[in-house]
Amino acid sequence: MANLFADIKTPYINALTTKRILSPAVKENIFQGIFTKPDEAVTEKYSEDTDASEIQVLRVKPNQNDARELGAVTNGKWFNGEEAAEPQTEAYGIRIITTIDRPIDIPTNAQDMVSVDLLSSETKNLAGLVNRNINAATIAAMLAKNFNNIAGFDRRGSEAASSITPVTKNWVTVSNGKYTDAIIDAAAQLDNGNEAQSIDAYPDDMRAVIIRPTIKASVLKSMTGLYGGTAVFDVLKKSGLDTDARPEIATTGYVGEIANMPVYVASGVVWSLVEKYLGLAAGALNNVAGIVVSAVGTGRALAFNSKIKIVDAQSGQGLRIQPKYRFGVECWDALSVVPIFSATFTNPVTAASNALYVCGPASRTAAPATQNAQTTTQTAKTTTQTKETGETK
Repeated sequence: MANLFADIKTPYINALTTKRILSPAVKENIFQGIFTKPDEAVTEKYSEDTDASEIQVLRVKPNQNDARELGAVTNGKWFNGEEAAEPQTEAYGIRIITTIDRPIDIPTNAQDMVSVDLLSSETKNLAGLVNRNINAATIAAMLAKNFNNIAGFDRRGSEAASSITPVTKNWVTVSNGKYTDAIIDAAAQLDNGNEAQSIDAYPDDMRAVIIRPTIKASVLKSMTGLYGGTAVFDVLKKSGLDTDARPEIATTGYVGEIANMPVYVASGVVWSLVEKYLGLAAGALNNVAGIVVSAVGTGRALAFNSKIKIVDAQSGQGLRIQPKYRFGVECWDALSVVPIFSATFTNPVTAASNALYVCGPASRTAAPATQNAQTTTQTAKTTTQTKETGETK
């Protein structure tokens, strides 16, 4: 009986046994899932070959088969005088050189002394980190293509930008706070198609809307008015939910549909990461309320191992997680992306030298703060002070 209480694993301070409370779990980082989904916002290709640097995507081009008039002077005979049309394709190479591969060490001592499975928790956090980066890189590629082409430049990666004929601006700016109207106006821009790409209209079933959290309330209120207050659940039901289920809006981003387009809310963390992928200063995209996009114009390639490699830690006893995720995004069609702005927005692309391109944040130098970002912050502070004093300005 002498050793009955000998194994009490509590810390001592100055010869006194102190209180220790064990938590059954640690707080895990909360991430959003991938809401830039295949065939909604992007055309996606996947491979488990993480050693390649590019995945090629082929697009079958519509043939230019014009109508003719029988009996006309030009090509009006019984048989068409033109040569037979043959299928043509365009090859798009998507570089998969953006990588998440920083090792994570789990010391045996830490694993033993913490009452959670650190290995499992770190693996979940890693998956969330990958999702966040894929979402941000996808949005960044879309905005870069749109802003560059509208300014009259085109650029791929860090290569020098080339001059092109400027694309007609398709931006939608909200002046009255009616973001639902703006989304419908943006959808109308996609209805216009793109003659240069032989697209009569971007398909309805390959569109998606991505908005900021600050716009969510306005959109949901408008949806309630549009659909009679009950159809939001009916919309969610299309995704396999019923009226008794509670959708996970914050993590999945999905809030319903407007004009047959799924609407997703991208967190502020994702939008900040978009700025980093583009090399823009924090706050440079504050006035971008959202985008309406078509999967026709953007390709994404993923090269992930089916299993995460885990080896012995090199520093001592423990395990090392060796992630190897590779991905890349290419936007080929500027008009397949329709930005929605909450206020007047100035194109950050003004010359070939500052044309935008997507690059992993760890491989870029942080951009200095812009006057636009400082002004936005000051405006927010002024608004807060006004509410506190009760004054109306």
